[in-house]
Amino acid sequence: NKDLFVLTYGALVAQLCKDYEKDEDVNKYLDKMGYGIGTRLVEDFLARSCVGRCHSYAEITDIIAQVNAFSALSIWL
Repeated sequence: NKDLFVLTYGALVAQLCKDYEKDEDVNKYLDKMGYGIGTRLVEDFLARSCVGRCHSYAEITDIIAQVNAFSALSIWL
């Protein structure tokens, strides 16, 4: 449910703002966390799909966008 996601993310950011004094530190932590989540999602997608070897970054992003777009949309909507 998107409302649960919004509340959870808002609570996370609020806690980070309490834990870190500088906004830059909060942004660095969120960036690091987002990178880790994105990496895990892509690794999981590639492990579960029957996608062959990709030869360029553009090809990888195109395949992920085509195959996983509907799954991502169903999660966020």
